[in-house]
Formats: sequence, C-alpha cells, structure tokens
Amino acid sequence: MTDQVLLIDLENLQKVDLSLVPNGARVLIFYGLMQRKLPEELVVQAQPLGALLKWIKISGQGPNALDFHIAFYLGQELANRPTSECVVFSKDTGFDPLMRHLQALGLVCSRVQSLKGAFPGTSHKEDGDHFKRLVMLLTKEKVPPKRRKGLAGKVKSWFPKLTEDTQLALVQRLFDELLVRESDKTLIYSL
Repeated sequence: MTDQVLLIDLENLQKVDLSLVPNGARVLIFYGLMQRKLPEELVVQAQPLGALLKWIKISGQGPNALDFHIAFYLGQELANRPTSECVVFSKDTGFDPLMRHLQALGLVCSRVQSLKGAFPGTSHKEDGDHFKRLVMLLTKEKVPPKRRKGLAGKVKSWFPKLTEDTQLALVQRLFDELLVRESDKTLIYSL
C-alpha cells in the first residue's frame, strides 16, 4: 500500500471533512499563530486518527508564512519517503508551480480544493467515470476553454448533478495529471 500524506492548510479553508481521508493516510494540519480556536467538528473528527494525525502550529506571522511551513514539511516528507503520495489541501494556487516541479521530478503530489477524490487511487469508480467522460468531452471541443473559470463553467454545465466540490475536483485532477496547465492565465491542453 502506498504511503499517503495529507497536508491541510487550515488558514484558508472553511470546512474540512476528514471522513473523506483514506484509511491509513497520515494527516498534517497546519494552523496559524493567531488562530485561537480550532473548528470543534474538525477536532472531534481528528481524534480517531490518533498517531496518524499531527497538528502543526506555525512559527511567526507574515505573508505566506503558513505556506512556507507546508512546503518545508512536504519537502521533508518526499525526501524521507520519495514514494509517498502527498496531497496539499488548500485553495492557495501559489502551491501549483511547486506541485508541477515535484511532479516533473517523478514525485506523486498535488494540490486539491476538495478532499473528494484527493487520492485518485482510492477514489470511487464513479469519480473515475466522470473524469474519463470529462477528458473525452474536452477532446471533442473544437475550441476548449482558454481560462480556468471557463473550464470550471464547462464542467458545471456538463456535470450539473455533481456537487461544486466534485466539479472543482475534476478540474483540479486535469491539472494534477498534467492534462491541462496554465501559462500566463491561459490554459494549455495535453489531451
């Protein structure tokens, strides 16, 4: 079984559902120096994880202070266990260049905005079917969306019954699997 590690940016997330984390995955939750209260629901969900969970209160404050902590722990994890599958759960797109660099080095890591489908190897079959359909629909597009917002809109129109989190996870998976990348805010497809 692959070692799976989830690094959670609690500073910019409103809701975290740990029930979506695969069994056996290690979880690192990063929170800011000024975050005086942790969400009660999250603390209750975290308790059964026991030794698999680590709370990391960052040192100091400043722009991107928490992000640098996550980047450090991610690098430490991949240096110690290069076969680990690491996922950063954050809305901060600033992690994306780092993810692309690590993926180009052959490491398995990604940033997600939704925990559903965060670890593709443990996703439900239905999620895989939606993703295959999405790739097929994009392949058939004569002029695929040029901006991320347009791509998200296409996914929303093609999969109206899916939750917004699931739709965003589909879009993110395109980036994670390097089928789509962004250059100067313009999307480039490799389908």
